[in-house]
Amino acid sequence: MSLLTPPGRKAIKNRWVFDLKSDGRKKACLVAKGFSQIEGLDFDKIFSPVVQFESVRTILMLAVLEKWKIEGLDVKSAFLYGTLDEELYMEQPQGFKVPGNEHKVLHLKKAIYGLKQAACTWWHELDQSLKALSFSHLYADAGIFVAKHADGTMVIILVYVDDIILTGPNTTLVTSKKKLFMDKWECRDLGECREFLCMRIEYRGGKTYLDQVPYLEKILKRFGMANAKAAQTPLPTSYKPEPFDGTATAALRSQYQSVIGSLLYLMLRTRPDLAFAVTQMAKFAHNPLEEHLLKTRHIL
Repeated sequence: MSLLTPPGRKAIKNRWVFDLKSDGRKKACLVAKGFSQIEGLDFDKIFSPVVQFESVRTILMLAVLEKWKIEGLDVKSAFLYGTLDEELYMEQPQGFKVPGNEHKVLHLKKAIYGLKQAACTWWHELDQSLKALSFSHLYADAGIFVAKHADGTMVIILVYVDDIILTGPNTTLVTSKKKLFMDKWECRDLGECREFLCMRIEYRGGKTYLDQVPYLEKILKRFGMANAKAAQTPLPTSYKPEPFDGTATAALRSQYQSVIGSLLYLMLRTRPDLAFAVTQMAKFAHNPLEEHLLKTRHIL
């Protein structure tokens, strides 16, 4: 803790974020207001590779065909492991200010959620630790790590920030690598993977089923369509959207972009049948008509 913020530097503000997880767990997270960071002074590189969802589906399909075991892990407070190269200062969090020293600030040594470079620093820490376990990431998809052994066996790890999937032909080897990984990082062992990035994974009769039903129910409720009747097609037959010559209101634009974003999240993961309709309507996200909003609600 520093007495005062150094000359020419500005302490980053923060806030508490509270969340209720899908399994009922309550989570409180201190998040830095990274939007106040100055590029070139407070951060440089911020890009962090994550596994592509096409890769996730491909690996899951391979695991099902070859009858591989699929294990899941959740790294606890992943971003806090990242070591910062920059000199950053943050205000004391609400509820934890030291009496009589409220004017002091925190000198950050490790990353914290909300910082521009938090995800990048975590990925570099993860990459180095997996190299020590004989893993190397693919150049085609840096979110996939593979460890190959002389006998031809291998273990595959899929990484999306702090969500981890492990699979491979040798169950004993997968379990062994999983234990070594958990020895390095504090994790929540999910056992057989049942959920990944709001995507539910079910195993029935030698087949694997992917869906986002809980997420879909959540967004239907958010947009007031929980009791809406089902539509037979994503868009009405022969409907051709036309651009808007005027200027949409900020409220309409915000709501429209929120619906489109939710639909894209579904489309890219488990609902490719929505692809044409969603991409057609996404063209008007910058300046939508009220009619465009009605048609996106039709997709819902």
